[in-house]
Amino acid sequence: MGYLFLVHHDVARSVLAAALAELLSLPVTAVDVGDIDQVDRDWGRSISCTVTPMTGDLRLHLDMWFAAGTVSPPEEEAAAWLAARLGTLIAYQSVTSRPSAYWLVGPDGHRTRARLDSGGDFDEQERTVTWITAVEAPVGLLPTVPVTAIPEVIHEYRMPTPLSDALTGTGPRPDRLAAWEALVARLTAGWCPDGWYPPGSYREALELRDDLAGTEFTSALEMIDRRFIDATVNDGGAALAQATGPVPDRWWWRRVTDPLPWRRMPGGPG
Repeated sequence: MGYLFLVHHDVARSVLAAALAELLSLPVTAVDVGDIDQVDRDWGRSISCTVTPMTGDLRLHLDMWFAAGTVSPPEEEAAAWLAARLGTLIAYQSVTSRPSAYWLVGPDGHRTRARLDSGGDFDEQERTVTWITAVEAPVGLLPTVPVTAIPEVIHEYRMPTPLSDALTGTGPRPDRLAAWEALVARLTAGWCPDGWYPPGSYREALELRDDLAGTEFTSALEMIDRRFIDATVNDGGAALAQATGPVPDRWWWRRVTDPLPWRRMPGGPG
């Protein structure tokens, strides 16, 4: 087990070693901290932390590995603790393979989504240049970074689609049905992962439902539709029309959850 953390400030390696030892309730002699190009490392210690210097808004990349039997807190708790202990921001990835899928936690323990952008850039010392280009809530140490919704994380978050999955053996995967089932699963679960959903994406899901009318997936579609009806209210399409423009006259376009899924959207319509 280990952690991959990005750190806003440069931190002395001795300070970092002491903090990691304190985090895991170990003596500092159990911690090995070294830069990426350092060769005299003691890989037999309980904690090995390889530091890669960066530049931009994030100055250190920490790659930590723990020896078998080392007890460590969950990543979220460790990041918040280190941020407070070091007086800095810690970023860590929440969904793989997405630059926007990062959590950013500050020394006060406040956590928000953050969009990172390196663009493959390097400085004259061949350090990766990484900028934080957006956050979903204000961050005191980053006063000029725009505060806005970061919907990519929501789109990357996968919902279970058992009814659609069961049909994969009958031919090509019914992608539209799976997308509709995923939307209904998301709304019945309270709009996970963050409790909101963009109105434009909601509209796109209803357009997919349009394409399912008259398909061979009648039985599965009826079950998904019933869940959708049970979890929504009929507002005549007024809320979605206000957020995205006129809506078609079909029953699923007239239904939405209460409260609206985009009510808590950072910087979005209320």
